[in-house]
Amino acid sequence: MEYQFLIPVARDDLLNRTGVNQYVVDEVLSIREISGSLHDVKASFRTKGADCILQHFDTFFSILCLQKDIESEVKEDAWGHICKIAVSLSTKLPGVLEGELDTHSRRQYVNMVKMTCYLLCQYMELFESDETKPNTAVMNKGRKKKSATTTLDWQRERETGMKTVLNLVQLNIHRLWDPPVVEEEFVSLVTNCCYKLLENPEITHAVNKDTKDAICHIIGVMVKRYNHGLGASLKIIQLLQHFEHLVSPLANAVAICVEEYGYKSIVAELTREIGRMDGSDLSRDTSGTRAYSQFVVEMTERCPAAVLPNISLLLGHLDGESYTMRNGVLGAMAEMVMKVLSKEGLDEKMRDTRDQFLDHLEDHIHDVHAYVRSKVLQIWLDIVEHKCLPLPHQEQLLQLVMGRLHDKSSAVRKYAIQLITTLLKNNPFAAKLSAEELELSYQKEVEKLKEMAPEQETGESESEVFKKQLEEEWKGLQRELRPLIADLEEEEENRSSPTSIVSEDDTVDSVTEKVYKMLCEKELKDAVSFINAAKETFPDLYHVKQAQPSRDNDEDDGDNEPETMDTMACLKNIFMDKKHANFVLTAAEALDADSQKDPTVANEVAKQQVLVQYLKESLAFATQLQNSIPVIAQLLGSKTSTDVMEAVEFFVTGFEFGLTSTMIGIRRMLPLIWSKEAGIKEAVVSAYKRLYLTPQAANARSKAQIIVKNLSALTMGATLCDLTSLEGLIVQLMKSGELGQSVIQMLWERFTLKIPGTTPEESRAAVQLIAMAAGADMAVVKTNIDVLVREGLGPRADSDLLLARETCLALLKLSTPKALKGDVGNEPYRLAETHEMFTSLTRILMKSARDLENRYWISLMEQAINVIYKLAEGPDQICGELIKKLALECSQMEAGKTGNKQGQSDQGAVEEEGDKDLEVQGNPMDVLQKDETQVATFASGVLARLLSLVGHVALRQLVHLDLAVFGEMKRRRAIQEQKDWIQTPASKRPGKDNENIDEEMGLGGAAAEDAESEYIRKICECEVVKGNTLLSAFGPLLVVVCSNHQKYPDTELQTAASLALAKFMMVSSEFCDQHLQLLFTMLEKSHSPIIRANTIIAMGDLCFRFPNLVEPWTPHLYARLRDDSSEVRKNTMQVLTHLILNDMIKVKGQISEMAMCIVDDNDRISSLAKLFFNELAKKGNAVYNIMPDMISRLSDPDVGIDEENFRNIMKYLFSFIQKDKHCESLVEKLCHRYRATRVDRQWRDLSFCLSMLSFNEKSIAKLHENFMCFADKLADEEVYNCFCTIVSKSRSFAKQEAKTLIDELEHRIENCHKKGLNEDELMEQAGASPIAKTKGKTPKKGGNAKTPAANKTRAKRGGRKRVDSSDEDLDAESLTPVVRTQQSRGAKKKPTVNFSDSDESDIELFEPVKAAKKKKGQKENVDDASDSDALSPQKTRPRGRNKRRLTSLHSPLSLNNTPA
Repeated sequence: MEYQFLIPVARDDLLNRTGVNQYVVDEVLSIREISGSLHDVKASFRTKGADCILQHFDTFFSILCLQKDIESEVKEDAWGHICKIAVSLSTKLPGVLEGELDTHSRRQYVNMVKMTCYLLCQYMELFESDETKPNTAVMNKGRKKKSATTTLDWQRERETGMKTVLNLVQLNIHRLWDPPVVEEEFVSLVTNCCYKLLENPEITHAVNKDTKDAICHIIGVMVKRYNHGLGASLKIIQLLQHFEHLVSPLANAVAICVEEYGYKSIVAELTREIGRMDGSDLSRDTSGTRAYSQFVVEMTERCPAAVLPNISLLLGHLDGESYTMRNGVLGAMAEMVMKVLSKEGLDEKMRDTRDQFLDHLEDHIHDVHAYVRSKVLQIWLDIVEHKCLPLPHQEQLLQLVMGRLHDKSSAVRKYAIQLITTLLKNNPFAAKLSAEELELSYQKEVEKLKEMAPEQETGESESEVFKKQLEEEWKGLQRELRPLIADLEEEEENRSSPTSIVSEDDTVDSVTEKVYKMLCEKELKDAVSFINAAKETFPDLYHVKQAQPSRDNDEDDGDNEPETMDTMACLKNIFMDKKHANFVLTAAEALDADSQKDPTVANEVAKQQVLVQYLKESLAFATQLQNSIPVIAQLLGSKTSTDVMEAVEFFVTGFEFGLTSTMIGIRRMLPLIWSKEAGIKEAVVSAYKRLYLTPQAANARSKAQIIVKNLSALTMGATLCDLTSLEGLIVQLMKSGELGQSVIQMLWERFTLKIPGTTPEESRAAVQLIAMAAGADMAVVKTNIDVLVREGLGPRADSDLLLARETCLALLKLSTPKALKGDVGNEPYRLAETHEMFTSLTRILMKSARDLENRYWISLMEQAINVIYKLAEGPDQICGELIKKLALECSQMEAGKTGNKQGQSDQGAVEEEGDKDLEVQGNPMDVLQKDETQVATFASGVLARLLSLVGHVALRQLVHLDLAVFGEMKRRRAIQEQKDWIQTPASKRPGKDNENIDEEMGLGGAAAEDAESEYIRKICECEVVKGNTLLSAFGPLLVVVCSNHQKYPDTELQTAASLALAKFMMVSSEFCDQHLQLLFTMLEKSHSPIIRANTIIAMGDLCFRFPNLVEPWTPHLYARLRDDSSEVRKNTMQVLTHLILNDMIKVKGQISEMAMCIVDDNDRISSLAKLFFNELAKKGNAVYNIMPDMISRLSDPDVGIDEENFRNIMKYLFSFIQKDKHCESLVEKLCHRYRATRVDRQWRDLSFCLSMLSFNEKSIAKLHENFMCFADKLADEEVYNCFCTIVSKSRSFAKQEAKTLIDELEHRIENCHKKGLNEDELMEQAGASPIAKTKGKTPKKGGNAKTPAANKTRAKRGGRKRVDSSDEDLDAESLTPVVRTQQSRGAKKKPTVNFSDSDESDIELFEPVKAAKKKKGQKENVDDASDSDALSPQKTRPRGRNKRRLTSLHSPLSLNNTPA
């Protein structure tokens, strides 16, 4: 009996008969029977082959039904039989399908195919489920182990099964059906199995590639042969929504369908389904949307030609909410541009499509979402790297990308720099893009073109002239046409039926020709009538206008009606197009005529025109890149490491392509060598290696020469910062071995001028680089001291002081190696006093002292003294002799002047003068002790150098005593202790158990060190710049020069004297105390900004050295923040920042002066001020503590800061107030300030400050409590607006409980603003408020009501008196500092108010105008005083010791024993 096998929807359907001749499983075998049945299957397969499935289907089906109870071995055995049957069937069917089939055979084979495929798919799903389900056994320590009950290698078996199914479905099995259409259930059976297997994430692994390919091919066959296209597209969309890992496999399946099976409709169906998705739904489902986006891109990448006709279905997502889908559509466009639309020979339509895609990509460079902007830049990056960017788009693209360098997103900035770098690397113009060279080449070729074809010279200019003439001509016609158009439109409106003047034979071309002719012949009315009549017949005339943008932007057109604009624009279109066409035609005819005359010349001219155009475009590209360099250079200072590293890569690439401006970035990269980011530091080092250390050279010597030349170029014109950073780079390269011995040897050859053609600048650069290399390896200099002295301090140095200075810097690299912890230090490396090095330095300094035109003497002197003190055995002896010689030089100059005045006619006079000189030479100290009038006549230039020398020697003597001498004393003591320890018998040495002896020895060593330290301190105090010493003799001279600027007006002399005086003061506290007033007078009243800038730096050093002495003068330091010179203000800001952040001076009321610098006109000062407050905010509550006092000072009208600047300052400072507790306290304090205000401006300032705070429930309660303080100020509109801001801001963040308080506050604010309630009504409302009731503090009626905070303040008045932080205002304009003494504590002072704490009185905040006038009078008196007036400050009561030293000062050396 024949039967038909129907593929069941559910497994149980095979157990129930629903139709005639339907195959039904009679009985599900028991577990015991299955094993025997499998043996029968095996025997039957041997005899019947694949036909055995017809008899034994029930056995396999029974295993499926009992799968949970059957052992794995049985299921695996059954699977093996099914695979063999399927393979046998797929082998047998091709022969069967080739022949003729009767009905019986056809039905039999159909059943076999269905049964086999059903079992294959069901068993694969069975094993796949077992493989993926968490079938694990927990081990001891929580680790999991796969169950070992199965021995099947499922990965291999799954591959076998899918290939078997593929072999079956690839056959023409549809012939077995009658009619030859495969039923839907069969297709669903196979495809659902494929989709089920795809859901396993392991399918994407490389080992499963064959399985994945087989599944894709099965889907392709089903789509192509079995009408599964629509089902596949819907299933793919469904799978993408839930399984993101299927993006690549499904894209691959679609590509196979398109390319191998030719079924392109699936792409259209997929794009249609994705295109019709709702944008809002996509924006919510991030995972599914991401999968769709990636799928669109990958599908387009694999089959771009199939997606191209359907891309319009996706364009709607470009304006949708989902930024992920925008990325996908834009990525698909890029793939089509690169794969399809970049080929040669594109037709017009394809080029237009490409341009539209590129326009979309350009538009989304400015997308609202940063992720889209960064993704689009990556897309452009791929397009450029694949060389698919059309040249006309390059200029616009580069301009757009340069704008993204300012993007707030770091990812966008990163890809913007990458894209600019890639555009540079892949530019179609040249390998060298120096704008200067291109400009010269362009001008040269333009001149050549002019010579070759003079008529071509004005080709471009003629076109421009024609355009201008055309515009002028049209404007004239427009003025006449405007009234005619308006009149004719009115006539048409009144006319019942319009008459047509357009004939039936007219076409669009003939109409435009007639209109153009009428316009040219000034028949304007006829032209307007004709065009209006043609509008009905030929509407395309107007459509053309709408498709093409207007060629100009006339302002007058904006006021017209739309109809008038259409008619006018249509006429303009016709007129302009015709005129332009005629012009082009005429030019072409002229060109043809020229080419016919001489074809060779025309060909050469055409080539020259191409060359000129090429150079023009190259120059434009290079200029654009040059414009981007300053912006990218700023990104080198970015806090984002990606910005910095991409900028470094750009500058390296730009330098390699010859962009000259990239040297800005190359130099600015140098300080990044100190970056704490390892990635940045490594990128910078790699960049300089690539730029300077990897040249192309024939041999090692040539390579070394190029490296030295490159490095020398970096030193040319470098700042001190650049040189310091370059030294760090050289040290890094030396340590890594990048700078070999050949480079060092080449530097020495350059330094000694052994290489022909070496310039003095190159020689100096070589010794600079040698000094830098010595920072990593001191042997570089130590082994060549003689060469340095002979060349760097030899005859060349007499005239080249810069060479001598750089040589000194190289010699300073010689130092004693640091001892390890616990070891005795090494003996210091020093040379004899008679060494050639020191005699050469003395010779150079003395020989060049008279050469006042050489401006490098002082800088050389400082480095020379540094070398002497670091390397000489007796540096004080050498420097003493040098000072005497230079002093003698000054006296000899004076003697020479006197001799010139008296004449030298008498020989005896000459001899007498010579005797005097010998006298002076015998005792140079007498020269310094002569009358002041004679001192005043010294040559000011040489005297300035002498004073600079003396000052620097004093400072170096201090350092020498503190470090070298004291260090040597400690070293010798340590050596002696070691000797004593060795000489002590072992029995007498302290044992391990004798801890007391160890402690006593430790205390003994500390006491000895303290004694040595005190000894050195006394020497510095009494025997360096004080007492009977050489240096002390110059003290009075310095004071005389500094205090008499009218007598010594030379600015250089004053500058040198002031610096020397400050250095003297650094040595001795007694000397400092005596002359501190003079130094502050110079700081206050010197006319030279250089002196003031230098002195403020010296004050910073004095604050560290002698803090108690300088502390009373602190207000005068702050006063320099208002100096006229920006350099002085900058130095003051830096000094005060350093002192305050290191706790060397207290933060007082004058800090408001630093806050005013936030709005300084100088950007550098403004940024320094912001940096200061940013660092101050990290020190606990420092900013909060100063805020009340700063607000009151800055809002004072006498301070003179305008309202806008006040608000800018407060916006910045309030950004540091973050804690709720601080905000609550400030609300109360600021409310109390309203009572002390004098003018409306102060109301507004306080209200603005309140609006800057963040408000919580307690802060709102504070406003309620203190409402009386500001209620009468709410009539002011700006005050009212500020409180409205407070209410709205509070409401947006408030909890539900606080909303009642906010509503109450808003109601009271509105009432006060609108009605202006009197105080009694306000008091009643305040008493009725919920806050007052709960607190139980209802204010009394009347104007004298006190807030709780005020009462609290009054109660504390009898306590310990707090030092007022604003005391400096009492005498801020005088030079006498405020001094705290015992008598002043009890003195009765004028009441002042301090706002730096909540414990304050109710005294008026702002002093009366009378007091202000009094202060003004005091200031005028001070200004009128002479700068030489003796201003003696009161003695301060010291708080402990009078001196503070950063390091101890020790040495028994002094200059008082210097031999005459």
